[in-house]
Amino acid sequence: MPSLLNRQAKSIDERYFAEIRPKLYENHGKHYQYGSRKGKTLAEHLDSACQFVLTVTKMAKVDEEKRGKILSATAVHDLNKLDETGRNVKQLARNREFLTEQLEKACVIDLVKTEEDFELVRRLIERHSGHSASDGMRFLPEDENIEKWSAMLIGADLFDLGISESERIRKVENELTVALGRVSNLFKVTISEDRGYLTSLLLGACEDVLTKYNLTPLAIFPDGELFEGKSFPEHDLTPEIAQIWQQKINRVFGGNIEQLVKATTSGIKIDDKAINQDLEETLIQVQALLEKKKASYKADKLSQDINKHGGKAGEEAILQAKNLSLIPVSNDEEFAISEGLKAIYVSYGKKGAGLTPEQSWQKIYDYLNLSPEKREVLKLFDALYGRCLFAVKAVNNFEEILTMLKDSFEMRKKVESSTSQVSEEMIKAVAKILNLPQKRTWQGQQELNAYIEANPRKRCSLGNTSMEIQELISREMPPETKVQSFSNRLPGGISAEPKRQGDSISALAYQLMAVGANFPNSAKQEPLYLHFALPQGSSPELLRIWRYFLERTTETNGEWGTVSVDETKLYRDNEMDWKANKVVGFAFPKRPDFIHSTVILPVLWGDVNNSVALLKSLRLALEISLAVDFGFPFILSNNLEIETTNNYFARVEGIPSSLQPLLSSGEYQREGHLSETERKINDTAEKILTRLRCLGEIVFIISSPKKWNDCLYELACTAKKPLDYYFVILRWILREKEDPNFEYFWGKICQPLFTLLDSLMPNEHQLLTQYLKEAAHLAEVGKLRGSSFKRTSQVEPFAEFLKAIRSRKSHLDWDVVFASLTQEYHNRLDRIREHGVGANKYEQIKEYYQVLRKIFEEIYQCRPEKILSDKKTLESAYLFFLQEARQELKQKD
Repeated sequence: MPSLLNRQAKSIDERYFAEIRPKLYENHGKHYQYGSRKGKTLAEHLDSACQFVLTVTKMAKVDEEKRGKILSATAVHDLNKLDETGRNVKQLARNREFLTEQLEKACVIDLVKTEEDFELVRRLIERHSGHSASDGMRFLPEDENIEKWSAMLIGADLFDLGISESERIRKVENELTVALGRVSNLFKVTISEDRGYLTSLLLGACEDVLTKYNLTPLAIFPDGELFEGKSFPEHDLTPEIAQIWQQKINRVFGGNIEQLVKATTSGIKIDDKAINQDLEETLIQVQALLEKKKASYKADKLSQDINKHGGKAGEEAILQAKNLSLIPVSNDEEFAISEGLKAIYVSYGKKGAGLTPEQSWQKIYDYLNLSPEKREVLKLFDALYGRCLFAVKAVNNFEEILTMLKDSFEMRKKVESSTSQVSEEMIKAVAKILNLPQKRTWQGQQELNAYIEANPRKRCSLGNTSMEIQELISREMPPETKVQSFSNRLPGGISAEPKRQGDSISALAYQLMAVGANFPNSAKQEPLYLHFALPQGSSPELLRIWRYFLERTTETNGEWGTVSVDETKLYRDNEMDWKANKVVGFAFPKRPDFIHSTVILPVLWGDVNNSVALLKSLRLALEISLAVDFGFPFILSNNLEIETTNNYFARVEGIPSSLQPLLSSGEYQREGHLSETERKINDTAEKILTRLRCLGEIVFIISSPKKWNDCLYELACTAKKPLDYYFVILRWILREKEDPNFEYFWGKICQPLFTLLDSLMPNEHQLLTQYLKEAAHLAEVGKLRGSSFKRTSQVEPFAEFLKAIRSRKSHLDWDVVFASLTQEYHNRLDRIREHGVGANKYEQIKEYYQVLRKIFEEIYQCRPEKILSDKKTLESAYLFFLQEARQELKQKD
């Protein structure tokens, strides 16, 4: 399983996350709590308290040795919940043997070394529970800081209490005031919507600004962050946060200029963000692409383009151009110049320059100093494709192309009067997304009116209509993100292919994902998005370690592409071994500041159907999330934007109907969040992971690597009728192996198959398995089979049972049918055995068919059509159970 901190711990904080926290979840991860802590496991409560204590002791500058003692006390502070005898905290804290045992289980015993250490831990535990009032030791000399340390533990215990947030915050503030020796107030900053990397950068900017005003990050939540300080600034922080946010965004694009300059068939497209970030670097990137164009020159292909676009203008236009020395491209140098002219024309037409097509060419003509006659002739050719092919002779050298490009860039570049200014749009976006603990004016009415009054063709399908609207551009989106809409959705319809509209902030969020994730160079399928969130109340230290884990995992691919797992180890051993991959896997973020309260991990699986991609993504998400080192809630979705509120530990959106029997509703809690009764009727995250692991093991055993995806999909769809697993598995074995050893295969698959069937149909499977195993055992002991060891011969008596049910006449009752069946099969064995069979064999056959009759009566309620519909499944199951019976008899012999 993945390890969150795969290195030697350097501090008490790192040791907690590497050693102590995993032990808490291992020991108490399924411990259900009642009352005000309902819905949270004991492990989650202890983890929350320990992280709180680690953060506060660091803020209070407690020395490392004492921090270890306070952490030890916090890790076992609910001693009454760790004891099954009903003793209270005071009795248990003073029981040295019990206290030592719990400290050992929590992996903190080496932090408590001396008698004084044990005494300090005992006092802290008793003080947190209110039992210290009767402690006579209080009247003896004690550390003057114990009241502060006790307040830290009490505050940690209250921090996740299930009461109203205002009351809980007030109680924690009181304890922090004592712990820190000054006035302490808590201020929560939340987000109204999660836009992926854009939101993470915004929370990072908010943290930078608030830290400057002496506010310290205390805890992180999926929807925001909690800060501690004396007071919150009274003036409006929105412009200041917007400025830092803009700087962070600029730094992202500054390191990704090459991704903002794209070569297309309609010219080299240069994004405004590249020009605004670094004009000179953008020019270098364009020049590099023109050199590639030059290297890709093909005379025959170019000749076709000249004939095509020249033909549209007509023979007379071509002749006039030739007379004026406007001869089309004839070599690679001229081809590069032609593409440069096309890039200049496209750049002049962009929003910043704002020139019409004719104005753009007039600008080029003026620079090249073309005569009026040449200008009139070039007007006859297509503005985008034709003119650049026939105007190349007017360009003296390549430097002129670069000069015109630079001129177009300077026209498009946004000029700001000072670096301290930030656009009004960014300030409005901060005010809309970020909820600061300050008074604010609600803008909802204005946004609603803007949507109602907007031109229907300008309404946003992405983001907010009240902001600046623009068409979404495919090359600025993550792979295969759809930007086209349907014309019949628009009033009156239009002939052209319409594009989806989006406000600039929403489009920026998608663009940040496109340039900020390590997508493969040639991704041709739409990714799934895995939204991981830090658990409620996580410490800033956990965020730092989480960033370190993702950064370290990203480095697995030295070329900064996708990172996948070794599927052989995953299916065979249930282990996650990261490895580089050029096409499939996780597209991890390129920068640590893309990771904050949440992080989005795009997952790509190449040329597979959506169901297989969903199954494989969910398997990896659960493996990571349920590992004792992690415990992070997640949402798996096709969408980049999701709801920020989530009442489940894991949620999967868009489960197809074929996978719903296996994956259920797609909303899962952890086992520890539910009572024993609730666990039996709900599919938990652990239960879904168990099913997927069982499928993986079976897939690995019965199919070849090239067919793993096909096998996984078929097995997953079979969950709608779980008994069919026997037949589907048998069919795959026969398909993959010419003469399979059924005994070998059954020995490998029986355990994961039984686990899977018990999870999907616990009651029916147990009874059917019991009777089939009994029948198979009787058949093997009595050698009830045909004349050979072929598959059809082994299942012969069972096939005769189903044949008798199918051919039964309506006037015969079932006693007659089974009596006749017993006699007929006895005659059959007497005929094929060399020395015949006697009365003893008849009794064995009779007992065998009596067992099968129980299946018919108790499971299928004497309904022939129902049992016959399961004919292939039952025969397959019977064949496998014969192998098991044969193994058991061999072991006895």
